[in-house]
Amino acid sequence: MNIGVLAIQGDIEEQEEMVRKIGHTPVRVRRVEDLSKVEALIIPGGESTTIGKLMEKYGFMEVLRGGDIPILGICAGMVLLSKDVIGKKPPLLGLMNIVVRRNAYGSQRESFEDDIYFNGEKIRGIFIRAPVVEKILSDKVEVIAKEGDNIVGVREGKYMAVAFHPELSEDGYKVYEYFVEEVCSP
Repeated sequence: MNIGVLAIQGDIEEQEEMVRKIGHTPVRVRRVEDLSKVEALIIPGGESTTIGKLMEKYGFMEVLRGGDIPILGICAGMVLLSKDVIGKKPPLLGLMNIVVRRNAYGSQRESFEDDIYFNGEKIRGIFIRAPVVEKILSDKVEVIAKEGDNIVGVREGKYMAVAFHPELSEDGYKVYEYFVEEVCSP
């Protein structure tokens, strides 16, 4: 399977390595035309306002809103997939029925690691200026990860979003496997 990594800002190389680790082929997506080469897309962590503005500028917003491609949003990607944001609002795809609080855990200095439950299994979560899901707007949204009482992973149809950075942890590949097996394949 060719899995695209949106390559306009963020931690692109780490995403590509995880895609390889689970036995698939990463493809850098720099232009809208590159989407025709992939069967799924990862929006990596980075700065959500910057990524959103660049996605708007290069035509990704319109194409992805009208498309049928499964998307995994990581950290900033979670913000971009949401219907609404508490705090400064970047341009949003609005594809998931969630309301997200940006930087819910604080600034870069408050970044941390913690064991979380992802799909019922304990994995290591790395949180860097991470968002949290404040509100779920539809019963079609499934919670797949929590850090304490905070919702840090959700799935809705062909979309999935996590607030943490699975590409930085030893067992983070499980998030990508879940995306491919449960979100891309049904």
